[in-house]
Amino acid sequence: MTYEEWKDGVVARSADRATIPGESTSIACDETAAIAILLFPGFSLLSLSSFLAPFEKANAILGRQRFRWTFASRSGISETCSLGLAMPAPLCFSEVMPKIPLADSTKMVVMVADGIIEPGAPKELAGSVRLCIRQNIPVVAIGTASWLLAEMGALKNTECTIHWERMAAFSETFSGPRVTDAIYTGDGGIWSCAGETSAFDLAIALLERALGPHLTTEICKRNVAEGARDRTHRQTGWFPWNAYCANDKLPEAIKLMERHLEEPLSLEQIAETLRISRRQLERLFDTYLATSPYKYYVKLRLDRGRQLVESTNKPIVEVAVACGFVSATHFTKCYRLQFGCSPTQTRFSRLRRMWSPRKARLAERG
Repeated sequence: MTYEEWKDGVVARSADRATIPGESTSIACDETAAIAILLFPGFSLLSLSSFLAPFEKANAILGRQRFRWTFASRSGISETCSLGLAMPAPLCFSEVMPKIPLADSTKMVVMVADGIIEPGAPKELAGSVRLCIRQNIPVVAIGTASWLLAEMGALKNTECTIHWERMAAFSETFSGPRVTDAIYTGDGGIWSCAGETSAFDLAIALLERALGPHLTTEICKRNVAEGARDRTHRQTGWFPWNAYCANDKLPEAIKLMERHLEEPLSLEQIAETLRISRRQLERLFDTYLATSPYKYYVKLRLDRGRQLVESTNKPIVEVAVACGFVSATHFTKCYRLQFGCSPTQTRFSRLRRMWSPRKARLAERG
């Protein structure tokens, strides 16, 4: 399938996933919003389906093809998701992206990525993505696609989000974006979300802007969802004990710890800030988390360290300092006790996972 065929509606997706010939539709071209879906290696199938399901239901409710979409990949053949399934993606980035800013039919560009990001965003995308932004064509980054936009220089002084597992590495790698732990954000025509089920919430927000709240309420009902979360919801703001913890000092203590991972506070400083005694602080952690505040704090710092080890190429000593450890030796010892392996072993495992999808794609092309 060529870009011209897609643009003219010769092949499109309907609410029941059937192929719709462009000649048979009674919808004028300017009444149909075309969505270009760019798939990257190892993308999350859950993220993709969560984002597209509301648009599919919107078509069904309206009884017409209000939205249509197509998939593009670097190869122009298919792309493999994190589950190992190959999704047909019959357009090449190099074919479709330069033409999107020139086509009135394209109303949105959606980039779907997940997991480990291979260094270097595709060069054929950077200029076209920035042009889409300048021409007010919304660009949506799902999951770790925000990382790719940052590499393109498209997120300077722009609020964005990324999956919490990549947030630490993202903040350490890029200084231009204003990263937040919201489930999704929208700033200057660039939308981003953490991926997975948050893609559903972002899709509902975009549809509400286009079609109003009454239709999106019906869309949520048809997807058996009580409703959609708004952008004020945080990725890391939920805890299993929230339902039965009446004391607000515990979440405040954890927020303090999360804000001071590089230069850890003493337990006395945390207690003093919260205006409670150290003993009260220890009782809170023991009652609701069955651990001590010290152990919980160390675990937070080690979790951040693991994110940096897996998602960056920073030397282990720099990772240790970024997590508040006085030396790489101390960090490695604590890391091994927590995760059962060394930071170096974790990094080698990450490299093996990065190469596996590449081998799969080479085998497919061969």
